[in-house]
Amino acid sequence: LRILLVEDTADNRVLVRAYLKATPWEVDVADNGAVGVAKFTTAGPWDLVLMDMEMPVMDGYSATRAIRRWERERGHPPTPVIALTAYALDEEMQKSLDAGCDAHLSKPIKKNALLEAIAAHTTPPA
Repeated sequence: LRILLVEDTADNRVLVRAYLKATPWEVDVADNGAVGVAKFTTAGPWDLVLMDMEMPVMDGYSATRAIRRWERERGHPPTPVIALTAYALDEEMQKSLDAGCDAHLSKPIKKNALLEAIAAHTTPPA
């Protein structure tokens, strides 16, 4: 799998990469939504995006909407986007889904929850 991790906090990037280190998956990082959208649209295709929702420059809501718009304009099938946020409230989960995310994980991210969410939203390569 090719995974794009869009996360502004270095500690969270290190944590997610550590969780995925033992997997055969390739993980690329963007430190804000604008960089994430640029990488998504130029360095793809991606199998999954892990999107922090609260970032400077461009937040995850705007970045996810931009990714969905880019996919629609080109007739690409939607790439799974999993929201990563410090907010566990139902309203925040709905806000992520409304922006185009497929799932929502609350921080601090737990390894098993992350691996289960990735498995649930991807098809392993043949």
